[in-house]
Amino acid sequence: MKFLIVGDSHTQYFGITNQVRAFMPTLRGVKGVTKVVSASTVSGVGKLDSTLELGQNIKKWQAEENPDYLVLNLGQVDVELGLPFRQFVQKSSKSPEQWLDYFVDKYFEYIETLDLRDSELIVKGINLPVLCYDWKKAIKYITRIVTERFSDSPDDKQRRESIISSLNDNYMSDIMRSDLARDFNEKLSIRCAETGVKYFDINDHLVNNATEMIHPRFIPSKFDHHVVDSLEVRMIHWDELLSAARSSR
Repeated sequence: MKFLIVGDSHTQYFGITNQVRAFMPTLRGVKGVTKVVSASTVSGVGKLDSTLELGQNIKKWQAEENPDYLVLNLGQVDVELGLPFRQFVQKSSKSPEQWLDYFVDKYFEYIETLDLRDSELIVKGINLPVLCYDWKKAIKYITRIVTERFSDSPDDKQRRESIISSLNDNYMSDIMRSDLARDFNEKLSIRCAETGVKYFDINDHLVNNATEMIHPRFIPSKFDHHVVDSLEVRMIHWDELLSAARSSR
């Protein structure tokens, strides 16, 4: 059974190491080809002029690998980073829910262009955010991301300060951002069900039921927005992916 797994940097956890195989006999006979394209988005995957060329590359990799399952892992960048960029830099008047609908629409506009005669498609939902329990860290991280193309000019410095002020006043709370991830996944899973695409996410494993946010053991102490890269996390990814592959719709 061969899987081609493509997505943003949060796709790295599908890499199968010898240690992962040692703890997962269910991976016997399973080959995973993982293509990690950092900063890739569902809003950019279908663009012909995309600098990442992800949309074209997915089709190329599918033809080269001829997998039994094509797995797409996109949307985290759009929801966690793209949305605040639109809100605080571009000053969008759209609501977060409207942007979630837009992201899902763009995702499926691209999916409809795929030739899946020889592969079955599986879509993974996004993870709960790890930028929780530390407001200053979250603001600092998001500020760095949304202003990374700013120069050191006086105008851009002033814009940066204005964005920081606006983030401090208006950035969503930890639980609101956790709920936003759930809302995106719900919209995505509904569209998958409507179109016969298999879907899964791993948030039942990540959540701390006491807070309804991500459990601290999955949060890195370093300045990062990815879940920790541990054997447990990789095994969770493969457990849920194999379960989705074996399910029927």
